[in-house]
Amino acid sequence: MAKYKTVADALRKQITRGDYPKGGQLPNQNELAEKFVTSRVTIKKALDLLSIEGLVFSIQGSGTYVKKNIRQLSETGIKIGQNIGLTHQIGEQTELVNKVLAFNVRFPRDEECKYLMIKKESPVYEIKRLRVINNKPYSVEYSLLPVELVPNITLGILEHSVYDYIRQDVGLIFGGNQQFIKAAPPNDEDRQYLSCKDNEPVLEVTKIMFLENGRPFEYSKVRHRYDMVEMCFNDTQHE
Repeated sequence: MAKYKTVADALRKQITRGDYPKGGQLPNQNELAEKFVTSRVTIKKALDLLSIEGLVFSIQGSGTYVKKNIRQLSETGIKIGQNIGLTHQIGEQTELVNKVLAFNVRFPRDEECKYLMIKKESPVYEIKRLRVINNKPYSVEYSLLPVELVPNITLGILEHSVYDYIRQDVGLIFGGNQQFIKAAPPNDEDRQYLSCKDNEPVLEVTKIMFLENGRPFEYSKVRHRYDMVEMCFNDTQHE
């Protein structure tokens, strides 16, 4: 596991068990770097991850603080509406398996060119994965990523965390995302891979992920079992 993730995991545990009070300030980055025997860069990456998860917030020139609604945030289940990826949302005792159903490279269609802001001549990875949590089917994920932006994807990467690869190996910095969510009747693949019955709806999430500079790097459709997910949207307020 990357060092910053180890640090983030340790801080997350300390925050959720109350070692740092709600609304309280964390030690500064130099103190945390000394405590975890690492660099300030690693500490910053760990704090950025906790900020994305909605556990802490930073005030320029002041420091990093624990959100006052930390209990409500930590007690919710698996969420959608965030951009940290499923790997970082599940707990240590939760087993996540990614089964690659399809993986190829092709040229994008007109609609996909619009969403990814690329030309027809720019190849994309076409990926379909089944996400399984604790031996229960969770979602079927269809993703398109421009080869130019995210090169050298392999089956091994798809079986683990694609977002970790993009952040750590490719070095891209995530920005925001745009998501469209709707309930839908199950299709044949939902029945096959998610074990959905005819009267069980799925939650379909269409998502565009952006880099820090505003460029889209992923266009995806994810179909979730209705009983395995909840929506959670956090605003940017400190409380």
